[in-house]
Amino acid sequence: MVTHYQNPILRGMYPDPSIVLVEDTYYLVNSTFEYYPGIALSKSTDLLNWTKLPSVVTQKEQADLTQAKSNEGIFAVCIRYFDGYFYVITTNFAEFKNFIIKGSLTSNGEILWENQRIEIDIMGIDPDLYQENGRTYVTFTGYIDDQGTKAIQMAEINLTTGEILRGPEVISFGTGGRDVEGPHILKQKDAYYLLAAEGGTGVGHMITMFKSDNLWGPYEDNQTINPLFTNRDRADEPLQNIGHADLFQDTKGNWWLTCLGTRPAAVGFKQITNLGRETLLYPVIWKDEWPEIYTGVPSETVDLNNYPEHQAALTNEQQIASFTDHFDAPALNPEWLSLRAPLNQRMLLENGKLTLKGNTTTIAQEATPAFLGLRQTEHAEAFTVNVDEKSALKNGAFGIVSLINNTHFAALLVSEESRKLVVTRYQKVEDLIVEEKLGELDTLPTQFELINQAETKTFRVTDGKKTIHFETSALHFSNEAIAALNTGDIQGVYALDGAEFVIDSVTRAALKK
Repeated sequence: MVTHYQNPILRGMYPDPSIVLVEDTYYLVNSTFEYYPGIALSKSTDLLNWTKLPSVVTQKEQADLTQAKSNEGIFAVCIRYFDGYFYVITTNFAEFKNFIIKGSLTSNGEILWENQRIEIDIMGIDPDLYQENGRTYVTFTGYIDDQGTKAIQMAEINLTTGEILRGPEVISFGTGGRDVEGPHILKQKDAYYLLAAEGGTGVGHMITMFKSDNLWGPYEDNQTINPLFTNRDRADEPLQNIGHADLFQDTKGNWWLTCLGTRPAAVGFKQITNLGRETLLYPVIWKDEWPEIYTGVPSETVDLNNYPEHQAALTNEQQIASFTDHFDAPALNPEWLSLRAPLNQRMLLENGKLTLKGNTTTIAQEATPAFLGLRQTEHAEAFTVNVDEKSALKNGAFGIVSLINNTHFAALLVSEESRKLVVTRYQKVEDLIVEEKLGELDTLPTQFELINQAETKTFRVTDGKKTIHFETSALHFSNEAIAALNTGDIQGVYALDGAEFVIDSVTRAALKK
């Protein structure tokens, strides 16, 4: 029997969670911003262990991310299941379009997503889908005047065409906290509830809830209830920035709340956030008028001893495993991300190896470099790349990189100059650029490694005999450094110009304490 589990249940940059139960399987979506493919998708039968599925957005017709700036692209996502079909609704900030993508479950458990999206003509973000009596409603947040006033709004739509049938109409201004957002509508005990987030996606973030006897409102605030769930006044808690939630029921009818939160690291007198916003899970008791979220405190360890009915739905102990890819599958593992578009001919999977072919595009550009990355999932974590001997520089360069956006990143690169294998540090921190030759290898590298720690990142390369490295502050890759909280650190492999980077395996593993 599961008595405890650890948050986050999805570690690394998995923000804005939304969960739907279909038969005995839970499906979870997350925002992906400028990373491709868009809209992360996972499934589980026990709520604690999640299998990554191919992402939803794989075609330009679904969402064009090619012009996405850092921290833009796919914003908050909601997943629902109506009449035998999945519906995912989101905003692509790069196009400023709100749309729905429809999917169907195949007999072998795959989801086929339609290429043709259903556009909704609303001015806002964070759209939610609610259906009742065959009618469909979209709730979203957006400005309602030129004074910067935000409000939760609702519109009735034609689910097939996206045509607006009524609205949009304002249904709530929230409790008065800044940036009211992340709405979800649900019905319980013959009443309608509006779940929202307020306070901005930072230390003031909080989950709030409102109630109405009518779908279109007015939705009333209860000051004895709100904020429903937050750590805004608990600076010592390991989880912070709690917000953007979704309520759902498990296979036994118990209520749960999923939301986002961060795990900042204490560095001196500062707290820095490198992992981005992650997915959390808490049991909910909803016997009376309002739901009670766990103990009222968003904690890292969840004790289920007082939740026997919820325990019964958790059929397996939580496993927090490392990730290793030997590239022996016919398709790229869904954990991997590129920037803004697929790599297509720049990437080859063959004979248990990944080949990354360089191009002239760099990480600093708002484009698609020859880059594949994995989310950093722990403060203390090693990212190891084993290099195949068939790698070739060909007047280019290859190596590893860590980034949080296109102005805050660092790379360790190997190139050939005058028949010498030169190791270079290339780092960008806003408008400061560091380009430093660190030394020379005798032969092509056999391994690259990035050692992440709460305070530092150490980049290493070896040819088996000689090792060259540099160290830099993790602060440069933090949400605090870029003054934005959408994304987290991504670590990956990177090739430039004519280089062909052939990789035998990649491992991401937590470091032993």
